[in-house]
Amino acid sequence: MKALITALVFVAFLAPCAAQQSPAHPQSADAIAKSEIEKIERDRNEAIVNGDADALDRMTSDDYTFITLRGELRTKAEIIQGFKSGSFHYDSRQISDLNVRVYGDAAVVTGRSTQAGKENGKDYSGDYWFTRVYVKRDGQWRTVALQTTRIQP
Repeated sequence: MKALITALVFVAFLAPCAAQQSPAHPQSADAIAKSEIEKIERDRNEAIVNGDADALDRMTSDDYTFITLRGELRTKAEIIQGFKSGSFHYDSRQISDLNVRVYGDAAVVTGRSTQAGKENGKDYSGDYWFTRVYVKRDGQWRTVALQTTRIQP
């Protein structure tokens, strides 16, 4: 009887601990996704500075849309062509203030970029806030949309 009481006390003690641990699994999955997306953002930034159209192609969904600070709507094909041709060129670009929010197989990233460069002869230098949307397909995160807004000095 004493062993049964000891076992019940032990189970009663562990049950709240187990209940507290079960929600941690989705949080750790979110933490992994956040880490993956932060790395993609850093890799994407490096590809932009290096003009690496192939890397950008791999990171970007075929149905990608980008709304620029000037209200221009660009497709993936236009962006890749711009980097391949050299009409999109960045001398420098840093990202900061990344905030990644994961919603299952989708994620929204907000952040800041400080850049010096040109696209199609237009100066795109300055400080920007951006919102980028990712979707996970076939086990890979791909960006599907981007919106930028210039920070006024």
